[in-house]
Order: sequence, then structure tokens, then C-alpha cells
Amino acid sequence: MAKEIFCCIGVDVDAVAGWLGSYGGEDSPDDISRGLFAGEVGTRRLLKLFDKYGLKTTWFIPGHSIETFPEETKLIVEAGHEIGMHGYSHENPISMTPEQEEAVLIKCIGLIESVCGRRPTGYVAPWWEFSNVTNELLLEHGIKYDHSLMHKDFHPYYVRVGDSWTKIDYSKTPEEWMKPLVRGRETDLIEIPASWYLDDLPPMMFIKGAPNSHGFV
Repeated sequence: MAKEIFCCIGVDVDAVAGWLGSYGGEDSPDDISRGLFAGEVGTRRLLKLFDKYGLKTTWFIPGHSIETFPEETKLIVEAGHEIGMHGYSHENPISMTPEQEEAVLIKCIGLIESVCGRRPTGYVAPWWEFSNVTNELLLEHGIKYDHSLMHKDFHPYYVRVGDSWTKIDYSKTPEEWMKPLVRGRETDLIEIPASWYLDDLPPMMFIKGAPNSHGFV
């Protein structure tokens, strides 16, 4: 008997938010216009593509995109796709205080609940970065799964927190940093592994401020 192969398709609607929080285009009308294209044109094209092949997908939509593109967000919901969280303005979690990170989560949960009629259960961290409190905040606010970490290639697993490692400090003797990683403890947050090798953004999106940016390879 042939094996069934299941593929998960996730769409990050970074749009304008990506340029505000991550890509260095917050002062560029041209980059902001690229974000508008993504939200107004790209969203509708993907919806048509998924409808053509009968695919149900998960859209991780920043709060900024939900409020900037309400019509497109409504179309996504009406098409039966899942909506997950992806920050508000694609903020880097490790750059925020715990209070800021929680405020963003609460705002985005409310936005998704207002358009879907139910709270989100999935999350993708902007920048695919976890802070020291991201895991705890997600669980506290009812999030069941994440798609940001890369401990495995395709097998789901439970997120582990508390891993510790020693950074190299060349002002000290090697004995000070020659220590193995210490594993922490598993939590109840399910991880659907991410992978930069399966993400289409690095090879296909040109970012002027990134030295290794391509835009089609």
C-alpha cells in the first residue's frame, strides 16, 4: 500500500508589516508599495490558486495586515482557511520587552477573533525568533502550536525551553567556553518545524539592505 504524504502550506502575509518591522524599508515609499502589492494583489492570486486545486491552508497574518487589508482578510476567512498569528508589525520578539511582546500578542488575538469569530491556535514568530518568554506567553494565551523552530525537518515535536549554551569570549581561556549545550525541558506547545530551505522568501525576495539578498536565483 502506498504511503500517504501530507503537506502543510502556510502563507505569511507580511505585506507592509514586513517592511516596517524587518526588512529595513520603513522609510522607502517603493518598499511600502511592494507591501501593498503583496496585500492587495498577491493575496487574491494565492486565494485563486488554492481554490483551483481545492487546498485549505493556514495564513499567518500580522495584525497590521489584518487592519490594512480588511477585504482581503475577509476573503481568506470566507474561503475556509485557518488564520494564525504573526506579530503586529513583524516585530522581532528578541528585541521587545516581555511586556511589549505580550501586548502585541493580546492585540493580535483580538484582531483575529474579531474576523474569524474564534481565537487563533497557531503562531509563527516574526523573524522566526523566539524570545526567552515567547513559549510561556503563547501557552498562557491559548496557542496550541508554533511554526518557527527547526529542531527537526518535518516531524512535529514539543517545544523545549531552557536550553543553555556558552558563547565564545576570546578574552578568556578556551576552557571557559568549551562546554556543551545543556537541554532544557519540554512544554505543551507543539512545533510544526520551519525550514529556511523550504521558505520561498530568501531566494525570491530582493531586499536592498540585505547583503545576501537575491530576488530570483
